[in-house]
Amino acid sequence: MLQTIRDKISGIVATLFLGAIAIVFVFWGIDFKTGAQNFAAKVDGENIPSETVRRAWQQRQSQLQQMLRNELPPDMVKSQQDALLDQFVQESLLKQRAERYGYRVSDQELAQRVMEYPQFQVDGKFSKDRYNALVRSSGLTETQFEEQLQSGLLIDQLRNAVLESAFVAPYELDRRYAIEKQEREIDYALIPAADFAASTTITDEQVQKWYDENQDKYLLPETVNLQYVELTRERAESSIEVTEQGLKEYYEQVKDRFTSQERRHGRHILITVADGVDDAAAKKKAEELTAQAKAGADFAQLAKENSKDPGSAAQGGDLGWAQRGMFVGPFEDALFSMSAGEIRGPVKTDFGYHVMKLDEIEAGHVKTFDEARAEVEADYRKDRAQNIFYDESQKLADQAFAALTELDSVAKTLNLPVKTVTGFTREGGGEFGEEPSVIEAAFSDEVLERRQNSPLVTVGEDRALVLRVTDHKAAEPRPFATVSAQIREQLKVQRMREAAAAQGAFAMARLQKGETWAGVATAMKLTVVGKRFLTRQDSVAPPAIVRSAFNAPNTEISEAKPYFGGVTTDDGNYAVYAVTAVRNADPSKEEAVAKATRKRRAEVQHGNEEFAAYVDEAERTTKIVKNDKLFE
Repeated sequence: MLQTIRDKISGIVATLFLGAIAIVFVFWGIDFKTGAQNFAAKVDGENIPSETVRRAWQQRQSQLQQMLRNELPPDMVKSQQDALLDQFVQESLLKQRAERYGYRVSDQELAQRVMEYPQFQVDGKFSKDRYNALVRSSGLTETQFEEQLQSGLLIDQLRNAVLESAFVAPYELDRRYAIEKQEREIDYALIPAADFAASTTITDEQVQKWYDENQDKYLLPETVNLQYVELTRERAESSIEVTEQGLKEYYEQVKDRFTSQERRHGRHILITVADGVDDAAAKKKAEELTAQAKAGADFAQLAKENSKDPGSAAQGGDLGWAQRGMFVGPFEDALFSMSAGEIRGPVKTDFGYHVMKLDEIEAGHVKTFDEARAEVEADYRKDRAQNIFYDESQKLADQAFAALTELDSVAKTLNLPVKTVTGFTREGGGEFGEEPSVIEAAFSDEVLERRQNSPLVTVGEDRALVLRVTDHKAAEPRPFATVSAQIREQLKVQRMREAAAAQGAFAMARLQKGETWAGVATAMKLTVVGKRFLTRQDSVAPPAIVRSAFNAPNTEISEAKPYFGGVTTDDGNYAVYAVTAVRNADPSKEEAVAKATRKRRAEVQHGNEEFAAYVDEAERTTKIVKNDKLFE
């Protein structure tokens, strides 16, 4: 058919045909620019790919559905999509700013960060195979993951620059302390909901009405029956054949694992340039201490009495065992050029002047094959098992993708059994428990609605599987008979609490009209606890009372005219209270260590606020174009 059309539209016919199409485009206003936009947003002309954001949305959507155990409301979907796009825009913007200001992440730093991730380690050591497997199971290539990580590190550098520049003025710190540790004189009386139990009756009609109007609150959970094919690391290990030659070759490849570096056990005394001590005075002090130590004085005692290093002074300057790379350059160079028992100083670093003593040296050592054989075999099995496990997992994923909607052929090809789980819910079930990755896969659109095989699902470090849904049962209301008692009790508690709140509102109305606290308490037979000063951290009074009382304006509190309030407590009772006095804390009584900790906490808070303001201003002054049809 297509060839026939091509044959007919040639020569004069083609000219007329194309001319007619051109006229349609002119008069109907066809816009060649209105095709699907291939960007999610543009930040200063730099595109954020649509596919990147859509993929991230699919992951977040699955997480939200798993958390809520239900479909997402449309307004939540819209707000979450907007928030996700804003997140990508902000990250792109901050990365551009970081690069513009000269921040960089070296390949060495990037590699070090990757190797530090616990998820990529096996028995505390980085595993490239595990790294490759986990990154690819997330839908990324290693390059994409490293680019994302590098962007994150760049942004961290920019953020830290702002955070570290934040400070808090002393008067502000004192004002914060006075308010945070403020005391208020409070008296209160509780109106227990339980007092209304005898007078509260719930009828059958009320129970039935509630059930009819709230059936969605009493649902049997949505369930699916699953088939799955699974691989385990244990299975991979069982297939490994170990030969002496193979172990020796492996030992040569990983000999550095069995090489211990030289270690040195040293002590030091640090004299800093601070608190009125200038460089010359600090150096002189260090020289005097060096002379005393060389003359036979107890080095540990000298350190306890003179060192300004808070981490080691109390331990007599003891630095413990250390390898190269653990100390700053000049200090480390000195330590690793000393002889056991030698005292040296002063050695200058950015921290000040050091007097050093080397207690012991432990030489480095390379274990021979025979010495390390047991460890070599254990590592060999683990590494080989990891490789086999990864390779077989990829085969499983490929076979499941090819089979698309059935697992029998997959199981037969890989010589694996097909296993089943029945009654699996959005909260998990069966041998998988509450495993998030399995729940997410089982209730994804592809698996649940289209009945396709899932992508590869990892469970912990030692299991990988693909699954499919064989049966689906939607959530449905529980029978009335099974929930009527629960509803009756729920309604009774609700009515009791409402009665307590009504009694409390009546007490508040009398207090607001001018009756005294004591008069209302006596007339209504309320049991007051008695006045006492409370802090915001009080653990005796109900928290709801403390929160509410400390929200009362200072200007409305006095002995002559107390501030009255009412609040429902966290356990459903009602409380009325009176605040009669305010007493600010004295900043001069705060301990130095506590003040330093609070100062740092306040600086972090200020830094975060300043960075948020920086981001807002950057967004305001940057040209940002968003694709409004991104998620359609």
